[in-house]
Amino acid sequence: MIIAVFGGLGTVCKEFLLQALAHEHTLHWFLQETDSFPDLPALPILKIICGSPNNILHYQEAIQGTDAVLVAFDPHHTEPTHWVYEQKMVQQAMRRENVRRLIVVTCHGSGDSRRQMDWTTWMHMNLNQIKYLTGALDRCWSILAQYTAQEHVVMRGEIPADVLGGSAHGQEEQEGREAQEEQGTLEWTILRPGLFVEGIATGTYLASSEDVFGGYVSPADVANCALKALEDDMDKGKCFSVAYSSRVA
Repeated sequence: MIIAVFGGLGTVCKEFLLQALAHEHTLHWFLQETDSFPDLPALPILKIICGSPNNILHYQEAIQGTDAVLVAFDPHHTEPTHWVYEQKMVQQAMRRENVRRLIVVTCHGSGDSRRQMDWTTWMHMNLNQIKYLTGALDRCWSILAQYTAQEHVVMRGEIPADVLGGSAHGQEEQEGREAQEEQGTLEWTILRPGLFVEGIATGTYLASSEDVFGGYVSPADVANCALKALEDDMDKGKCFSVAYSSRVA
């Protein structure tokens, strides 16, 4: 399988790269021009595209010829306020390259899962507020809001109106309308991991589409779940909470 990976140097992305390469998948890894270029050996099954997050052609270069796309933005490596726009750019490039399969990693507490935030997760976020005064909670909740907005983009199949860098008219406007009309063609799956803990990939996590309350999971196992979602053709059009132990609501 040929997979395009967006999320730069985020922890889930890097774990996914290692595991997918071990499974001998071919990867197109999109890095932004501001990212530190990783020190990696030259591999015929790994193509690194270094581009601008505002240039649709760079997204297309990464997605061209692939079978699926993984998006796993990390607040420590990609500015959360950019997630929605970059998600739209990914989806526009997917439409242009006729790629439909999409896996998106957000977090537990985003979208409708906010109603199932357990006490541990709630306390973790509020301890951050106490530790960093008022700033950390604002940032934490803004991260949840950005992940929620990103999920809405995925579910609705949105694309950016200014994706071509100019006014939308004529052929450009028609292309935008056609893409919006075809929004149902995206075959998406959203993974919502619990709080991150260090650890290797164990495969012992629960991935549930039911309402669950929190839990912990390593980035390595989130990457493992994403890879299995592609290899085993996980249910499309659904959101899955991912954690080692989660209490079903």
